[in-house]
Amino acid sequence: MLRTPMQFSPRLEQGFIPEAGMPRGRHVPELLRGPRRELVAGHVGRGGFLGLVLLQIHDFSLLRRVFRPEVAEALAESLAGEVDQVARERLSGFPVCFVETLEPSRVLVVLGGQAAVPEELERTAAALRLEARSRLREASVRLTGQDPEIRCGAAQVLAQGVAGLDVALIAALAEASRQAGHAGGKTVAPALREFREILELGRVRAVYQPIVNLRSGSVFAWEALARGPAGTTLASPAMLFDVAEEAGAIFALEKVCREAAIRGFAPREQGAKLFCNVHPRTLLDPAFTPGETRRLLDKYGMEPREVVLEITERHSVKDFNLFHRTLAHYRDAGYGVAVDDVGTGYSGLVSIAEIQPDFMKIDMSLVRGIDTNPVKRALLETLLTFADKVGCRMVAEGIETEAELACLIRLGVHFGQGYFLGRPADAPSQPGEACRLAITRGASQAADGSKCSLPINDLAERPHQVPLAATVGEVKQFFDGNEDIHAVAVVEAGRPEGLIMSHHLDRLLSSQYGLALFLRRDVSRIMDCSPLAVEWDTPVEVAAQAAMARDRDKLYDPILVTCRGRLSGMVSVQKILDTLACVQVEMAKGANPLTGLPGNVAIEREIARRAESARPTSFIYADLDNFKVFNDVYGFQDGDKAILMTARILGEALAAHGGPDDFVGHVGGDDFVLLCQADSVDPVCEAVVRAFAAASPALYSAEDRERGYIEGQGRDGREGRFDLLTISIGVIDCAFAVPVTMDELGLRAAAVKKYAKSRPGNSFVRDRRAPLGLVEEEARPARA
Repeated sequence: MLRTPMQFSPRLEQGFIPEAGMPRGRHVPELLRGPRRELVAGHVGRGGFLGLVLLQIHDFSLLRRVFRPEVAEALAESLAGEVDQVARERLSGFPVCFVETLEPSRVLVVLGGQAAVPEELERTAAALRLEARSRLREASVRLTGQDPEIRCGAAQVLAQGVAGLDVALIAALAEASRQAGHAGGKTVAPALREFREILELGRVRAVYQPIVNLRSGSVFAWEALARGPAGTTLASPAMLFDVAEEAGAIFALEKVCREAAIRGFAPREQGAKLFCNVHPRTLLDPAFTPGETRRLLDKYGMEPREVVLEITERHSVKDFNLFHRTLAHYRDAGYGVAVDDVGTGYSGLVSIAEIQPDFMKIDMSLVRGIDTNPVKRALLETLLTFADKVGCRMVAEGIETEAELACLIRLGVHFGQGYFLGRPADAPSQPGEACRLAITRGASQAADGSKCSLPINDLAERPHQVPLAATVGEVKQFFDGNEDIHAVAVVEAGRPEGLIMSHHLDRLLSSQYGLALFLRRDVSRIMDCSPLAVEWDTPVEVAAQAAMARDRDKLYDPILVTCRGRLSGMVSVQKILDTLACVQVEMAKGANPLTGLPGNVAIEREIARRAESARPTSFIYADLDNFKVFNDVYGFQDGDKAILMTARILGEALAAHGGPDDFVGHVGGDDFVLLCQADSVDPVCEAVVRAFAAASPALYSAEDRERGYIEGQGRDGREGRFDLLTISIGVIDCAFAVPVTMDELGLRAAAVKKYAKSRPGNSFVRDRRAPLGLVEEEARPARA
């Protein structure tokens, strides 16, 4: 954040004058005409200070030749827009503040205050350059594949009254241009002094943002984010690291940041992980000393397995061999590895394959609006498949709405991060109740397709357990005497404290000196201190999702079942998977074999669920007109294509315009049912009608499309001409305040659908009678 420079006494009533988009190549005196001229002249006439800051893209003419003129000009437009935005956000309180585009790649900021401190003008120029460069990075990498080089110059307008203003402006612009054209135009001397002070005094602080398990709703980890001193130019992490990079002090800064992160995280919740950002070049720094992070962890009582190193590939790495060797050193020491910015173009699949991370963090640009963007959903599904095949887990960043969250849960994303789940805070904290409820709802919706809602306790077996005071030797003796038992729970006062797996114990004791080191020690030295434990009434599918979200080396450890916190049973993962497989087979019997959509049994169950919760719902019934004739003339294969196309259109319309809990089912043949909220009906149906009208002609031959009909035999057996396929939609509103039978719903739906089919072309109609299931005294009169 830019701090107020030059000891100005802002006069807010004069406001900010927006950039006017002036033509290129004009001199400053020609630009300052009209209201701007009067404002500047009045300010100078009152003895106010006036300064110019010039920002420009270095070697712009070379960019035009190398990347084509239109690419360079697009980058120049982005610079002008970003500088204008920075000025609006950070400097709008100054008596004089506006932005001019002198020519492509050169942007001038005019600043005026009441008191002059030249060093503060230099500081403001450096801060403007750093923030504009930071904001321009994404556009520059997208257009040119490299970071932008922005240079700047600053000069005071030394006018002796209004009469000499034009000459003073020309001289100041010449001085600013000279500085910007010089190599020193990329220096950040004032910011660098502030940066050195921050490093020497250790004024970097850490804030923590939760990374939430999207299956269980619990916090899996916290990401530590660095912040500079509040209220200073370098409070922003982007500004802080930009200065560090230009000063060649990335390693020194990260060392300070890492200690701040670990120090603030030490009083953590047991079992949680800490994600720490690591610049790739840090691992190649000559000052890099292996073991430095381990010494920090020892100092604050943490273990390497509790830390995940988050690598961002926004910056190039030249020595890949050394980079991967260093990364392998960290991995062998027990640290986790995550790759950041996946989906932005920085972290390609080849790089991910080389690094072989434990976690992939999906950039917020791919997450934002994913609930309404089918292309983003398809891309994320592909990345999920890739992640599952390479044994990697996915973290979706930037979740800001409940709809995005519900969509990510349905897709099967493992973990989430974003303002909706929790904002960065000075200390690790749990998500709010609203967040947990949203995850529970989303998990419930995601499980609808293969739902197994019986409690986990129904699958539990009697647990084998040892007290916390038991020795490793006693546990070894127990396993040796019971070869069919592979896991024991460690309990204290009836509550589970840990889990010991026989194969882990054998591996530990078979190592060199393993028997001598551990055999007489208590089991707390070798047990898993954070086994998965769930309450007895947890649905089986929720427990399965939590089990699959664990670390790879714990995926098949049994789940401990508790009752009010006390151990009551143990369930193997194999038993859970067998149960879910049986449920999926039964559910598949009710699915339509062509479209895979829920069939009649699932449709009736969904209607009953909404009726039981007295949840107002709109019932949409859709079918195709003239489908029998089409199927007879073109054959069942093309008939199947028409049905599949209809299913796709209905699903996409509901995803784009409906809510996260909406439902689409396939009654059979060309009949479909949708359930959604009343305010979603019109946009959903309009989208269906529009999409069907655009797509259905492709089902016909060119000849039939041109004449607009086909010849065939109708349901009555008579030959005739029949219009091309259209879709008819009938809508019924259901209040469910009082019970509604399926017969009542069916009769009302048939009547409305019949009326819809009587209308020509693609159409939808909505029942204008009172909603079904409305309390009698609240029923509305019929509407014309």
